Order: sequence, then structure tokens, then C-alpha cells
Amino acid sequence: MLSQPLPDLTSSLRLQSQSQNVRAQLEIAADEVTTGLTADLRSATRGDLAPIFGIDRAIQRINIAQQDLGLAAGRAQVAQTALGMVSDTSNTLGLDLAAAAARGDGIIRDRHLDEAPELLRGMMSALNTEFGGRSLFAGAAEDQTALASADTLIVDVSALLGAAASPAAALAAVDAYFDTPGGGFETTIYTGSTADAAGVELDEGSRITYLPRADDPAIREALKGAVLLAAADSAAFAGDDGAFNSFVGDAALRLRDAGDSVIDLRAALGVAEEQIATAQDALAAEQSTLRITRNDLIGVDQFDAAARLSALETQLQSLYVVTGRLAGLTLTNYIR
Repeated sequence: MLSQPLPDLTSSLRLQSQSQNVRAQLEIAADEVTTGLTADLRSATRGDLAPIFGIDRAIQRINIAQQDLGLAAGRAQVAQTALGMVSDTSNTLGLDLAAAAARGDGIIRDRHLDEAPELLRGMMSALNTEFGGRSLFAGAAEDQTALASADTLIVDVSALLGAAASPAAALAAVDAYFDTPGGGFETTIYTGSTADAAGVELDEGSRITYLPRADDPAIREALKGAVLLAAADSAAFAGDDGAFNSFVGDAALRLRDAGDSVIDLRAALGVAEEQIATAQDALAAEQSTLRITRNDLIGVDQFDAAARLSALETQLQSLYVVTGRLAGLTLTNYIR
């Protein structure tokens, strides 16, 4: 009996209940300090939660739109790099070979011709670029490559050049292969869709398609010029240096001009990139405004929330101290 604690069961239960209540308030205060938002939405909105739900739906819509625009921006950037490779190769190889042919420099001409097959492979590889698992230049057929292999193209054009009696006949045959509807390029080389890839929505009611297809006339001309040079040695008139030199010069000029046309494609894509960036900025501004409005409706003063949190921590610590002291108050300890 002498060791019986002084506090009775009622006192212990009361202290326990107070501790639980303070801990619950402490968790709420901690959340409010962390989020900057009140935990009691109904009180803050006087029971009208519709504005908050409306803002949340708008923010969710913006998040989805930002993801779409971010993907579009990434695809456009990678497509720019690929087109840059095509235009740079076209301009460089075209200018080098045109200059060599104009000078009648067979050694330099043949050296550049030896490089042409590999450069063509690089161009076609660039046009088969994927981003996020989607082919960039295949139009709506985003799940497949845009072009067949460069070797297939070289074999086809080599056969045409081998059957042509003159440079003019060779150029006409290859033109027909690339430009005739249902011709060799469309049936054998271009493996994408004739429909454009899905575009991106800039804002409500405004949507753009921005990725060119590998069957675009400018790209066809670049590939045509490059394969004419890559397969030049197969020409039936390759042994006639004058005819061969004239053929190489014409093909090189075509390739150079095609490079300029691909630059125009890049410029158009650049305009689309700017539109996408503008739409992203507009969405970011709208999102910021919505968040400010939402915070005005259900936000808390961070200073007050931190002060309340500190006060609750002190109160809880005091309860722990009091509980501990009361638990140690026995009659024996009191007599001592």
C-alpha cells in the first residue's frame, strides 16, 4: 500500500487524452507548415469547395498539356539535329564534288565519291531517328522506320545507272524513280505513312503538325542527289571521263540545292518550336496564377503556422514531463 502511486486512474487517462489531442494538433500543424495549406478546407472555404475543385481540375489539365508540349519540344529538337545532319552533308558533299568536277580534278572527285555511300547511310540513319520509341520522319506510322536501308537504295539506283546510255538518261531514270507516284522510292524506300504524325495542341482550338516526313520533296531531293553520287561508279558511261565528270557535277549541284531546301524545312520546324515554347510559357503563367489563387483560398500564414507548431511542441514536451513526474510520485518517495 505504501508504494501505491498518488495519481489515480482518472488523472492518468486525462493526461493521456491531452497528449493524444496535442499530438494530433501537432501533426496538423506540421502538415500546414510543410504544405503552406490549411488542413481544414471546409472552414477556409466556408463549406464551398467548388472553386478549389475547379482550380485543381484546371491545374491537372495544364499538367497534361505541359507533358504533351514537352514531348513535342523534345521530338522537334531531335528532328532538328537529324535534319541538320542531312543539310550539312548535302551542302558539304555537294559543294566539294561540284568544285572538283568544275576543275576537272578526277583525283579529288573520286575521293569524295568514295565517301558518298557512307555519307548516304548516315543521312538515312538520321532520318530513321526515334524519340521516345516513336519514329520522327515516318508520319503517322510512328511505330516503324521511315526509310529502308541505304544499301537497298544504292542497289536500285545502281541498276538504273547501269542501264542508262547517257548522263541525261541516267538523271531522268532516277528522277522517275524518286518522283513518280507509286515509283520505286514510294514503294521500296519510304516505309512510313502518307499521313502526317499527330501534332500537338498549343491551346484550346489551336493545333499544329510540325514534323516533316522523309518523303518530303526536299528530303527526296537530298537523298536523290546523295545516291546519284553513291552509285555513280555503276553508270554505264563511267569509262567516259567527260560524260562521267559532267554527270557528277550535275548530281553534286542537285545535292547542294537540296541541302538548301532542307534548311528551309529546318526553318519551318524552328517556327513550330517557337510556337511550342510560347505555349509552354503561357501554360506555366496560367498554372502559377491558379496556384496563387488556390493558395489565397486555402493557404496559411507560414509564420503563424510555424509559431503554432513550436507552441504545440512545447506543450507536448510539458505534458511528457508532468506525466513522468506524476508517475514517480509515490507515498514512499513523498515521505523521503
